[in-house]
Amino acid sequence: MIWNKTKECMSRDELTDLQSKHLVKLVKYMYQNVAYYRKKMQKLGMEPGDVCGIEDLGKLPFTTKEDLIAAYPSGIFAVSNKKITRYHSSDEIIDSDRIVGFTKNDIDHWSECVARSINMAGLGKKDIIQILYNYTPFTEGLGAHYGAERVGAAVVPTGICRTTGLGALMKKLRVTGIMGTPTYLLRLAQIIERQGLKGRLSLRAALCGSEPWTENTRRKIQDKLGVKAYDIYGLDELTGLGVACECECQNGMHIQEDFFLAEILDTHTLVILPDGMSGELVFTTLQKEGLPLIRYRTMHITRIHYEKCECGRTMARIERICKETSDLLMIRGKSVSVSQIEETLSGLYNVTMTYIVCIKKEQGLDVVKVFVSYDINKVLSVEEQESIIRQIQKVLSAIVGVTPEVCFAKNKGDMFNRNDKKVVIIDERT
Repeated sequence: MIWNKTKECMSRDELTDLQSKHLVKLVKYMYQNVAYYRKKMQKLGMEPGDVCGIEDLGKLPFTTKEDLIAAYPSGIFAVSNKKITRYHSSDEIIDSDRIVGFTKNDIDHWSECVARSINMAGLGKKDIIQILYNYTPFTEGLGAHYGAERVGAAVVPTGICRTTGLGALMKKLRVTGIMGTPTYLLRLAQIIERQGLKGRLSLRAALCGSEPWTENTRRKIQDKLGVKAYDIYGLDELTGLGVACECECQNGMHIQEDFFLAEILDTHTLVILPDGMSGELVFTTLQKEGLPLIRYRTMHITRIHYEKCECGRTMARIERICKETSDLLMIRGKSVSVSQIEETLSGLYNVTMTYIVCIKKEQGLDVVKVFVSYDINKVLSVEEQESIIRQIQKVLSAIVGVTPEVCFAKNKGDMFNRNDKKVVIIDERT
């Protein structure tokens, strides 16, 4: 099942020509409309005319998450606020330096990418698809919803809710497809099994994304739910889910290459690597209007394969994202710098303050909790504690994309004596 054969099955020569035309237009568009990018090009002594096609991609500067944060609000969008149709955020709330914006065309392109992905999983207009991503400022819920509606499927927009009743609802409505995080789907599968509903549902396919997962997790989901589970990839900065997705062959995720130009770089030298080598994944958004990006460093490690797939698609495939560069954590699908967390918290207040940052799973979502300790001989008023909590939440939410729960450790001694570091980060998801 292929949603758009004209684009998804074009020859590599046709695709290269199309990408080159889009890149030339994009560079000119960004130079004229995005201040921070124009400054980057001028610093390199470059003008838009220096880029004649994708063979010149290596001349262009990189873009990082830090660039976007530093440039917000005046230099981040390429269009005026009047042309932005929808805002999303990498945080639980619309945070001032974590906003992404979409024009009407961006939304249309996004839903096209998700529609293609849904077809890759063998789902279409005759299916009933349940969305198990939350409908919050995050991109996942609405992105999955729009894509499902685009293919003509009926949509069940439950988001993340009381898991115990989902199995019965899925049985009643004869849901055939689900979209959610692998962790949440695995939890749902375990409950369905306990309720005796295994084998009694109409499920055929699950699209799992927004967090890294393994083949072992895939096997568990497929066995417990009786479906084929497909990997789907995206980043809020790019367009949310649908940047790439597995087809029925389950042999790598097809990149929507008419919308996204991908590179693999050596993580140390940032030199473009030959086909098939493992390195950092970098994307250029070829048709995005609101928040276009050139050579955006995802910090995700993978490989790209360009040979034609058995499914008939010619779009290149990336391997599953199971790891990031060494200084990074993956929180709700976002790359988070460990050293930045440590440096930010270490610079707050005084040397007597100590922190433990715990990352956990709750109801299928990553949550961040910060335990704060201070000199046992010092007394903080309620107002001082509340001020510290607010400040920690503010600085950490800008980094991790999630507003953390912050509390003062009740047992100030035992918890922090295990390590003499000022900031300890514990990932309890593994």
